[in-house]
Amino acid sequence: MMSKFFVGCCSLIACAVSIAEPLKGEAELGFVTKEGNSETQTINAKLQLSKDTLGWAHQAYFTAFNNASGDETTAEKYSIALQSDRKLDDRASLYMVVTHEEDHFSGFDYQSTIGVGYGYKVIEEDDRTLTLEAGPGYRVNSVVDGDTQSEVTLRLGEIYSWKFSETAELNQHLTIESGNLNTISHLGASVKSALTGSLALKVGVDIKYTDKVPAGRKDTDTETYATVSYAF
Repeated sequence: MMSKFFVGCCSLIACAVSIAEPLKGEAELGFVTKEGNSETQTINAKLQLSKDTLGWAHQAYFTAFNNASGDETTAEKYSIALQSDRKLDDRASLYMVVTHEEDHFSGFDYQSTIGVGYGYKVIEEDDRTLTLEAGPGYRVNSVVDGDTQSEVTLRLGEIYSWKFSETAELNQHLTIESGNLNTISHLGASVKSALTGSLALKVGVDIKYTDKVPAGRKDTDTETYATVSYAF
C-alpha cells in the first residue's frame, strides 16, 4: 500500500515539473570517493531539474553510481528526490517532498520517505539565502533479509546558498528525519565555480548518518566528489 502511495506521489510531482515550461536543469558527471559501508572510487552522475513560477517551485534530483572490480560489485546506489513548494508569499511556503534510495551496501533494500510541512526563508538577499523547513513525514525502511520498518517521522530541513563571487557559490543543506524506530540525517556541502558558459566545476561532500543500522553495517557513509556540471 505504501509503495503504491509513494509511486503516486512521485508521479504527481514529476508531472507537475515536466509539464511546466521553461524547465531549467543541471547535469553532472564526475568522480566520487565513497567511505563507510563501501570503500571505493568510481564515476557518478547527477541530474537536477527545476521550475519556478509565480505560485509554485518544483525540483527533482536524480543520482546514480555503480562500480565493479572484476565480477564483484563494490558500490551501487540510486536515488531520487522530488519536491513541490506552494508559495504563500515572498518568504513562506508549504512543501511536499518524496524521496527514494537504493544503496545496495547500506543493509537496506530501499528507503522511501514522504513529508509535508512549512518552509520559511530566514535570509533572502541578492547573494545569499537561508531556508528552514519543518513538518511531519512517513518513512519505510526495507531491511535486507529482514522486516520492513514503517514509521511516522518529524522532518527538519535547512538549505543555505551563498554566491561569494561573480563566478563561484557555496551550497549547503541539512535534513534530519526522526522517528521512534530510527533517525536519519543527511548533510551536504559543495562549492561551484563557473568555467565557461554553461560549464562549471563542482567539488563537495555528502554525509549520511543512520542512528540504528542493520547488524554488521556502519552508521556513517561519506561521499566526496568532484564533477563537471552543465546548466541548461
